[in-house]
Amino acid sequence: MRKLLSKNRAAALLSSVACLWAHQCAAGNITSEPWDITADKISRYTKPENIVAEGNVVLRRSGDQSTKPLTIKADWLRYNVDDGLVYARGNLSMRTAEQDVDAVEAVIDLNDETATLTDTTLFVPENNLHFSGHQVEKTGPITYRFKDGDFTTCKVEEGKSPPWQFHSGEAVLKLEKVAVLKHTVLRVKGVPVLYLPYMAVPANTKRKTGFLFPEISQSERSGTGFITPYFIDLSPSSDLTLYPGYLSKRGVVAGVEFRHVTDFNSKETIAATYIHDKTEDTADDDFKDDNYLRTDQNRYWIRGKLDHDFGNDLLGKIDLDLASDRDFLEEFQRGVNGFSVNDRNFLRDYNRGLTEETIPYRPSQMQLAKTWPSSFLGGQLVGINDLTDVKDVPTQVNTLPSILYSGVFELESMPLSLSWDSGYVHYWREEGVGEQRFDLHPQLTAPLPLGQYIEGTVTSGLRETAYRIDANGSDAFDWDYDREQNRTAWDFDANIATTVARDFDMHIGSITQLNHAIRPEIEYGYGTLDKEDELPDIDEVDLLAPENLITYSLNNYFRVAGSKDDKEYDRYLGYLKIIQSYDIHEDRQDLAGPADEKHPFSDVALKLNLYPLPRWQTRYKTAYSVYGDGVTTYDLYTRYLSTKGESASLNYRYTKGSEINQLNAEVITRLTDTWYLEADLKQSLDQNTITSASFGLTYHQQCWAIKFLAEKSSDDKRVAIMFSLVGLGQSLGLGFAGDLEGSLDLDSGGDNDFLFDQ
Repeated sequence: MRKLLSKNRAAALLSSVACLWAHQCAAGNITSEPWDITADKISRYTKPENIVAEGNVVLRRSGDQSTKPLTIKADWLRYNVDDGLVYARGNLSMRTAEQDVDAVEAVIDLNDETATLTDTTLFVPENNLHFSGHQVEKTGPITYRFKDGDFTTCKVEEGKSPPWQFHSGEAVLKLEKVAVLKHTVLRVKGVPVLYLPYMAVPANTKRKTGFLFPEISQSERSGTGFITPYFIDLSPSSDLTLYPGYLSKRGVVAGVEFRHVTDFNSKETIAATYIHDKTEDTADDDFKDDNYLRTDQNRYWIRGKLDHDFGNDLLGKIDLDLASDRDFLEEFQRGVNGFSVNDRNFLRDYNRGLTEETIPYRPSQMQLAKTWPSSFLGGQLVGINDLTDVKDVPTQVNTLPSILYSGVFELESMPLSLSWDSGYVHYWREEGVGEQRFDLHPQLTAPLPLGQYIEGTVTSGLRETAYRIDANGSDAFDWDYDREQNRTAWDFDANIATTVARDFDMHIGSITQLNHAIRPEIEYGYGTLDKEDELPDIDEVDLLAPENLITYSLNNYFRVAGSKDDKEYDRYLGYLKIIQSYDIHEDRQDLAGPADEKHPFSDVALKLNLYPLPRWQTRYKTAYSVYGDGVTTYDLYTRYLSTKGESASLNYRYTKGSEINQLNAEVITRLTDTWYLEADLKQSLDQNTITSASFGLTYHQQCWAIKFLAEKSSDDKRVAIMFSLVGLGQSLGLGFAGDLEGSLDLDSGGDNDFLFDQ
């Protein structure tokens, strides 16, 4: 018996069946309608009971709290009521928010949401995953098994081979988890280039455990290198990356990096690299030719940073920097475990980097600081990792600990403010003179009544410093004086200044107004000390000296205002300062002999800091001798950072009478939509030699990227190639693909962002 159904009756019948399958309504109750079906023709058959829909069939479930929306389309569809099976063919598609499935035909079990599909493609829009296979089993709501399937994250165009794809003999896909591929061949433009018996890749945009793509390198000193990072997703807030590898001339390389984030102000990163180095320095092959002959074969570098916000304005910070030898950081400056990448990442994530790689004294430090509206309390521990081959005598100073308490408050009964700096420090060294020092320095500040147009202040303070001297190590460092020492100092400071400002109308680009403020300033500083006993000379507090100094400065400050994109703005443009001092003590001293001269005037210092554009900074410092020595220092730094992360910087430094005459340049830019360039150069102008240079070129397509890096130093030449197949989960962001973007987002700050200085 065959009966043609109306669309309304067929919809009601299918709604009832769907309700039974989804356990959402009682038998015979069809008031709930989770399913809706439309077609050109809908028929019902009995014995067995079937529903057949033909032509532009659309079966749709809108979804509710217990089910997700689902849409099935086909040219022809038959539903077997007794078995709960749907047979569909012709332009078949199944759509959900997480997946799009297309097939020629399929058998779908509505009871457990499984299916057998033919000539199937699966697309995961969230991260552009494409799977395809001739025979596909849908083994659950979001799980699939492919036979002889293909997988890529590239856009698939009909009749064209994707830039890359994996062809797998068998693949098991679990959305929100991983795709496991067996007997897999990587094909580039249809050409097989790599066989992998087993691989697992993330199947969503969340971080998942799996291999990152390797770094391949070739170096004169290290030979051929191969490092394959392995990313481990520990939790939503922490991860671990392993870096196993091998350098043909060096040996086994192993690295590890752990990261954890608690909140915006609390996070930590710790990393370690180990190399069992088969080589060692010899007189004929001395790295840097510095007479430091490294013989250690077990080489390592441990580094890390931690920031923690305890709440209630209590902050903690830790820096860790330990190395086996002083050549390690310069020999392995580049690459996934190199100094440059780590320094750049620390700057980006913690706003403070690492101590320069050429410095053999590596500080590790810990700080804890508490702030109140008018005072500050901080503690610090600093240990020095001395990497020199012959340890300095006396050895390096360790701070164990340093405590600083400072503050200021206004005296209500009179126009005075009281400020104070106080601190305790214990300087310890293995060999040599150390000290425990307590320093108290209160000061009173009062305004000077100089009228409406001139402002001034006067400050006076008393400083008391008590010492406990420690002599450590051999008899050569015996202290021949009393171990208890004391020093009293008095200081006085007066400052007079005025400010004159004017607005100028101008029309340069979007700028319509320039504000120029001129502030001439004169400062007199005087300080005296009581008769000193013998004191150690570890830091500037110990080296406190009498002062009788007049300093003048001419300060210029600039702001600009204008309108851009129908929005008004007012921003800081920069400053120009000219400073010089006159030393009265120097002028009054007696000459040591006929050849001795008095030089009471300091060099004239010029400081310029400009922001011609909001993201372009130019800083220039120089000093000129008034006694015929000409320019004594230069320091020019300019950097531009675009909104897209491109940057260019130039730094020139020169100090007369020293070895500092250096030019550094760096550029990171997007040449086209697919080509990126990064390069840096360090050149010694005194020796007219290039200290180091590197050049990186990246080709970045929608679904893959390749980076070529070449670098040269005075001791080595190295090339490296890094691949990235973009889209295999966010874990790739820790590898090359993410580093490409991350490296563009640098802060211009330095490595001195700790709460207070040593």
